[in-house]
Amino acid sequence: MSALSALLDRLRRMRPPPGVPAAALGVPSAGEDVAGEVAFLFSALDDTDRRAREMLAAARAEAEQVDADALAQRERIRADALARAEQAAERLLAERRETSGAEAAAIVAEAEREAARVLDRGRRATPELVQRVMRQIVEA
Repeated sequence: MSALSALLDRLRRMRPPPGVPAAALGVPSAGEDVAGEVAFLFSALDDTDRRAREMLAAARAEAEQVDADALAQRERIRADALARAEQAAERLLAERRETSGAEAAAIVAEAEREAARVLDRGRRATPELVQRVMRQIVEA
């Protein structure tokens, strides 16, 4: 029988039996070294507690590293998104400038054609108009 089994058996005998409470309980005498008997349990508990603290510290360090990695990745993704957005904006601006330039050139060309038509009509109408004005002056 292991030391732990023997200790548990002794402690079971110290608790009251089921049913009506007994008048007297079996309690280890002061001469028995209960603390010495359970010392191996406390050293095992201390070892377990130490390992738990080490695991907790390692887990916290790992969590901090995961957080730092996530933050760095977030910043890389953000920087990449900003760069892509700026490139897209530059492309769109260049396309709009090109489109606007073509539209402006078409407007200027149409205005030049209209101006040429007006000048041509004026050139054709000027001799007749001059003759009418001259007749008005001579007849007056």
